Amino acid sequence: MKNVSFIVILLLLGCGQPAPSAEDIATSSRNTLQWQGVYHGVFPCPSCDGMDTTIELTSPNHYIIHTVRLGSDPHPYSGSGTFKWDKTGNIIILDRGHIYQVYPEHLYLLDVQFNRITGPDAERYRVDKVTNQTKVNTHSPSQ
Repeated sequence: MKNVSFIVILLLLGCGQPAPSAEDIATSSRNTLQWQGVYHGVFPCPSCDGMDTTIELTSPNHYIIHTVRLGSDPHPYSGSGTFKWDKTGNIIILDRGHIYQVYPEHLYLLDVQFNRITGPDAERYRVDKVTNQTKVNTHSPSQ
């Protein structure tokens, strides 16, 4: 009887989140989009005028990030590292902890539970892919 109970518990725990199918993996952002490139946007910031953010994603799984706290801190942050894809191939997790959902022309910053941020500023938690015609407005102390 103990073995049957154990098997039932394992089955119930295993059914919580289905594994992605071969079709899901084949159509994931990782496999279908040109995700490599430069993304830019200004995230909301409770203690500043915004977080001017530029992220460059390169293959195999590397990133460079630049952020500037607008209106409060003249010292920009620059860093680099690696990221990993979640099992669906639609979300990347930077080694510094930021989580982004990947779309054809932008990335959405997600919360720690992998959910889109909601509320009146929801669309501001997005960085758009920079094209050759788009110029990134970077802020520096000398400007």
